[in-house]
Amino acid sequence: MPHRTATTERPAERATERPMVTRTRNGQALDLPLGTRMLLNIAGTKENLSSELVGLQHFEYLILKMPLVPGIRARLLNGEMVTLRYIAGGTIFGFKSQVLNHIVKPGFLLFVDYPDAMEQVDLRQHRRVNCLLPAAVHGRHGTYKCILLDLSEGGCKVSLELQRDDPFRETAVDDMLVLQCGFFGAEAPAQTTLSSLVKSISMDGNRMQLGLKFADLSTDTQLELSTYLENVACLI
Repeated sequence: MPHRTATTERPAERATERPMVTRTRNGQALDLPLGTRMLLNIAGTKENLSSELVGLQHFEYLILKMPLVPGIRARLLNGEMVTLRYIAGGTIFGFKSQVLNHIVKPGFLLFVDYPDAMEQVDLRQHRRVNCLLPAAVHGRHGTYKCILLDLSEGGCKVSLELQRDDPFRETAVDDMLVLQCGFFGAEAPAQTTLSSLVKSISMDGNRMQLGLKFADLSTDTQLELSTYLENVACLI
């Protein structure tokens, strides 16, 4: 009887997404052109305010043009801690700072401390978060309810049910769709609109899954999305 050699199959390794890479830069002058859009978060809140860099003195302070919304002056008192984020060259930069002063004439200008350290996240290395969120996609065949299955800074996967003769089945790779989903929190608008390109399609009976790549997102939307994913990642 021939000798048999026992073999053990290794279980398939579960594919994992590469985590977002974070590095810290210290003691370097910021390469920040005037007009850079920044997202400002006040410590201890979920509120994000859009701002614009209008001036700076290296290693001393930054000057931000802020929206004059009700109650903002009382929330940005001297000494208040804030977090600022901005995008440059496909990378999100973020740093913590402290309010130094503000003026309201001729416009609302906020002076914040120059950062000692900087964190950066390469948008080309996306952390993908699994989720089950109601959403909708809009294209040339109309608007369809769907479920958001996962999400990253670069795109997402959605699932929707279609009848056998539904024209949405004609959707093809590189078609443009608009995704509508309210996932930025209570302080943000109820629905966020994200232009997307179809990059993959799979069918299982009446269920279609689409891999979408976000396209032409505004700086504010990119920063809001990154902040949302960062907050969610801390909870899972």
